[in-house]
Amino acid sequence: MRETRETPPAAPTLTTDAGLGWGLRFSPQVLVFMATFLALYFVAHGAVIAFVHAFWDDSYRQVSFVMDEWRPNDGTPYIAGHLDGSSEPSPFHLPGAVVDGRRVALEAPSIVFERGARVPVWYSPEAPMFSYAGEWSNGVPVAALPTRPGWGTFAVHALASLAVLLLGLWLTLWVAVRFARGWGSTATRRA
Repeated sequence: MRETRETPPAAPTLTTDAGLGWGLRFSPQVLVFMATFLALYFVAHGAVIAFVHAFWDDSYRQVSFVMDEWRPNDGTPYIAGHLDGSSEPSPFHLPGAVVDGRRVALEAPSIVFERGARVPVWYSPEAPMFSYAGEWSNGVPVAALPTRPGWGTFAVHALASLAVLLLGLWLTLWVAVRFARGWGSTATRRA
């Protein structure tokens, strides 16, 4: 009988490039993706503020904010005061601005700072207090927001936000397929 010998497996080839190489990649879809979220930030603003007003609707009241003091605050002025009928400082301040040399409320420039003057504001002790794209969710002068937004406004802004998001993601994919390019060595193209 004839004896068959098995051949040993071949030794793996050792390379030192490890798939490294030089190359350039043009990815314009990244710009479209970032622009989508920038646009979404501004469009979603209406939905966020409307949600706060709609969700805490029952707790919002028109109260009088009594102006006590103008504070320059290193270039970001505000008006400090208290709620009418309270001796405690108000839980919020009105953002201020200087317009034509007059000290006014930023959100309603028709309101001029005058110590002791009363300003009607929308206030809820339960709703959160924050600013989104320069608009406050609580402690807003009625002159700046005559009618508070509700669920209908929230739905419109939420749908607009969803449309911007979907359109932006679709544009990102379209730009990636159509315009993304890569140049470089063979190793870069393999990777």
